[in-house]
Amino acid sequence: MVLIIHSELNKNVCKALIAAEYVGVEVKMAENFQMGKSNKSPEFLKLNPLGKVPALETPEGPIFESNAIARYVARLKPENTLFGSSPIEYGQIEQWIDFSALELDANMRAWVFPRLGYATYIKSAEESYISGVKRVGPTISHTPLLPSPPSPSSPYSFSGSTTTHL
Repeated sequence: MVLIIHSELNKNVCKALIAAEYVGVEVKMAENFQMGKSNKSPEFLKLNPLGKVPALETPEGPIFESNAIARYVARLKPENTLFGSSPIEYGQIEQWIDFSALELDANMRAWVFPRLGYATYIKSAEESYISGVKRVGPTISHTPLLPSPPSPSSPYSFSGSTTTHL
């Protein structure tokens, strides 16, 4: 089965690529993708009618939105434990995916993009991002970020002091 992700490499694409690496699924990057051009083509709009990236091309049909793509890829090998091995692990994993998307990513973009010249600065967004990170710090530092913790040599092991959200 060939899976092709249409986008330039970015943090949202990395979600699917990391999941693919973890479960042993091959995901290829679309060749010659150009943001602003490829994503406006009629072919791409069949994958995502909004023209947003990333979009995943599968034999069964397209999938868009980065978290949906990552979840799809992770579930292609049902024997893996990337989504946990119990209902509580599954719920906790989903909780952190949602927290990252709804609390961190949204506010981080509103905080970082103005500094890069892509958007207008919004002080409350900066405050929300910093507040969210500070509040979650004590909890996440004691929470395994992967189910059934991988071996210490795994590149997917995280420590509380170097926590990264995707």
